[in-house]
Amino acid sequence: MSSYVFLTEVADFPQAQVVKSFLVAQGFHPRLRDEQTRAVAPHLEQFLGKLIIDIPEEEFLQASHTLEELQDSNRLKVAGQEEEELAKDQALSESQAMAKQCLVNAVLGCVLIPVVCNLYSMLLGFRVLGREMPLSRLSRTRLVMAFFFNCAGFYIWLTFGGRILRNMFM
Repeated sequence: MSSYVFLTEVADFPQAQVVKSFLVAQGFHPRLRDEQTRAVAPHLEQFLGKLIIDIPEEEFLQASHTLEELQDSNRLKVAGQEEEELAKDQALSESQAMAKQCLVNAVLGCVLIPVVCNLYSMLLGFRVLGREMPLSRLSRTRLVMAFFFNCAGFYIWLTFGGRILRNMFM
């Protein structure tokens, strides 16, 4: 019978079961120290401390290498997920800023500088929608409001703009 050596320690019983079953699936023969004690008396877990996984001495190098590869691949997955979430957050903040700018220009088009601000507002709105950027509820509301302000601005300009210009220059 071969002697067992320390391979790793884990925080709790479910995690130990996962690591043990992974090692068994890879063809190793691990064992958990105090496994029977923890199964029979789980209230003693605080006194027993962390679970230790032992492995036969001749399997130690391969098993430790296998666990390191698993941990490295998990780190890569977590890092990839974090980068993906960061990119989504940046795209969301960019779309929110564009939607806000779109609404501001639409309101300015109705109040101060007609047509130019409305056209720029429409351009920004189409850029947000054309890129299929993620939108929050606030951004969607701003885009809808900008659409209505642009419609109102164009209606006012096309209906009363000629009269205003005629009265200004005559």
